[in-house]
Order: sequence, then structure tokens, then C-alpha cells
Amino acid sequence: MKRAVAGGLLLTAWILACGSSGRDGFGAEGAGAGGASSGGGASPDGFGSVDASADGALPPPIGTLTGKVVMPEGTIPLSDALVYLTSTPPPPIPTGAYCDKCVGLDSYAFTYSKPDGTFELPAYQPGDQYIVVQKGQFRRVRPIHVSPGTQPVAGDLTRLPGKTDAALGDTTPRMLILPGQWDHVEKSLGKIGLEDFEKFEPGFNIKAYSDKLKTLPSYHVVFLPCAGTVRDPGSFGPSCEVSVDPELRKAAKAFVELGGKLYVSDWSYEYVRQGWPGAIRWVGETSQLGSACQGGGGDYPADFDDVPLREWMTAIGEGNASLKAAWTAIDTVLPFASVDENGQAFTQTPKVWASVKQGGGTKPATVSFQDRCGRVLYSTYHAEGSDSAFGQSEFLAQEKALMHILLEVGVCVGPKPIPPVK
Repeated sequence: MKRAVAGGLLLTAWILACGSSGRDGFGAEGAGAGGASSGGGASPDGFGSVDASADGALPPPIGTLTGKVVMPEGTIPLSDALVYLTSTPPPPIPTGAYCDKCVGLDSYAFTYSKPDGTFELPAYQPGDQYIVVQKGQFRRVRPIHVSPGTQPVAGDLTRLPGKTDAALGDTTPRMLILPGQWDHVEKSLGKIGLEDFEKFEPGFNIKAYSDKLKTLPSYHVVFLPCAGTVRDPGSFGPSCEVSVDPELRKAAKAFVELGGKLYVSDWSYEYVRQGWPGAIRWVGETSQLGSACQGGGGDYPADFDDVPLREWMTAIGEGNASLKAAWTAIDTVLPFASVDENGQAFTQTPKVWASVKQGGGTKPATVSFQDRCGRVLYSTYHAEGSDSAFGQSEFLAQEKALMHILLEVGVCVGPKPIPPVK
């Protein structure tokens, strides 16, 4: 039952700022990346440089660094993370929402982790350097001595941090979880090893709530979990009663336009529908508030539409997962008028990450889209797959999928330049 109550010739290797190729920053199928960015990633002089030969060919590497990128909890591999060498540490990542545009940087001592998290990083000069692992605003910077030949990298150097420690070289995004009644995403964040996030619980303090909304630009990611009130099953109308706070709707829209990432789930869908009309059509949707609220919450087999996500889920043994705890359903995603990170008008269709197989067909379950410098991620299903405040002790496949998508949504905006062929 749902919810109880309410110098020299340099060869330029263009690398992506924090995302994949494609107009929406996520890329064509099969593409993926993560890394330094225009607003706090590696700078062109932060890589050091190696001269190319006179004919523009890459020089041979002096060695290869091998290792594996994992999430902060230490065992779950992370795909499409940028790994690179630099002679000086990259500049700090901005502490709040910012326009994180994909940029081209001078270097070719970089690589991306594979679906199983492993990487092979070419090195072009020996000696003391820094190894950087980055995915969106997650970044670890550590000193390393590079030697000729094959060199395994210690696992702690390529493990994403669980909390920010600037002195150590660790950065995590500033995350805020706004009040919700279900979808306890903080439990899922904890399962991937994150410690640095804020769960805001103002109770009945309206001023504290209003004041907090004014601080949204100081965060990188804001969560708006499922919320509403269950209606009596015998009553006429939708299954839920929901409301939309105009102050929150306005603040969330402005936050995304600045470059923030907004996560919305299940019954909180009205904030997406009203904030970005025309992008998504929900099953049962009418002009009435809550009209798309559904009963059910059943389990359905998942179809991972995004190829890198599918490859990653397969690599971690979750390729045949089911999605559970969804009380809304997306009918379809639609092309709609948008503005890109450069202020230019364009038309986009929300990206479908995962669908559910239902009634002989499929329906989108998790989608995202760009608005200026930021992104919106909407999921019909709950991160931890439960309505209970206790959540699930098991780390569900859908949690892993959603955490992977959340990391991907955190990458830079804009098209990815193509790196040279090595």
C-alpha cells in the first residue's frame, strides 16, 4: 500500500569538460566521458605539455598507468570518469551553481574509465606529477611519481571522494535534499559512500523554509523527492493531493538556469510539468493538479536505453534489473523549445535513460533535459525502492542505476570536442 500519510609545437587534444558528446551534453549512444570543466576543471597550463613531432604526430608514451575508478564506498566501478596527469593541481571547483561549459584543453595524457572502471593512462614524461580523477564536481587530486613502463596505480588514488577536503585534494558537489515524504534518497547516497550532503527538515518553520530556498544557488545538486497526500481510495479524482509552491518552483527554475542539477521523483512531478511545460507527458495527465498520480508501485523489468548505462549495469552484474516503487508513469517525451548554455534557442527532446517494459511495450522511467547551464532529472521510481522511512538495507539495482545517472547528469553542458586518434 502506498504511503501511510501525508613551448614547441603542441598537439591539441580536446577533452570534455564533464560530459559526453551531443547537443544535450550526454552524447550519442556509446559515447561517454567526465572530467575537467570550464568552471573549475583543469586549466590548459595545468596539464604540463609535451611537444609533438614536427609532422604533428603524437610522441610515443614513456609508460602506462593502470588502475580502476570506483565510487566512494570503494567497490562499485565508475565508468566514463576522466583520469589525467598534470604538472600542477587544477584550480578549485566553484562552490555553488555555475555554468559548467564543456571546453577544450591542451593535453593528451588523459583517458576515460571503461564500464568496469578500469583505465590505461598513457604517460609522456617521468617524474613527480599529479593524477586527477574527475566526474562532474566529484574530483580527487593526488601526487604521484611516474616511472617508465607499466605502473599500477594504488586504488585509493582513483577512488572518488565521499566528502570535500580541499587540503587533501578532494571535492564533492554540494547537495541539498528538500523536504519530501517518500523516496529517501539520502539512504542511496549513503550506500555509494557519500557523507557530504544536507537533508533540510524545517518542520513547520515557514521562514526557515523560505530562507533556505534563497540559498539554492549555493548548491550544485538539489533533490525534490516524492511528496503528496494519499487520497481515500473511494474518493473521486486522482490518487493523490499535491500542491505546488510558487516560491519553490521559481527558485528551482532559476537554480537550474544558473547551472544547478535538479532531481525530482514520482509525485513531485508537477514541479517539472509546470516549470518546463511540454517536455514530458505523463499517463493520465490533465490540467488538474495530481492528475498523473497513479496507484500501483509494481515492479517492472527495466530497459536501459542509454548504451553506456546499459554497458555499466551489465559490467556490475545488474543488466536484468527491475524497477519498483513508481506511482506515476511517463507516457512519452516530446521536443520542446529550449535555451542552451550560450543563450541560444534550440529544440531538444528529453533524454531517456531507462524505461520499464509494460503491457507489451515500454514507457520512459528516468529522463533528463538541459535548461541553459543546468539540467533536470526526473524519475518515476524511487531511488531506494521503498516508501518506508527505513528504506532498504539491500543496495538495489535501481539505486545503482539512478546514482550512475545522477553522476552523468552532473557533467558539463555543451557538445564534446573529439579527441585525436592516438
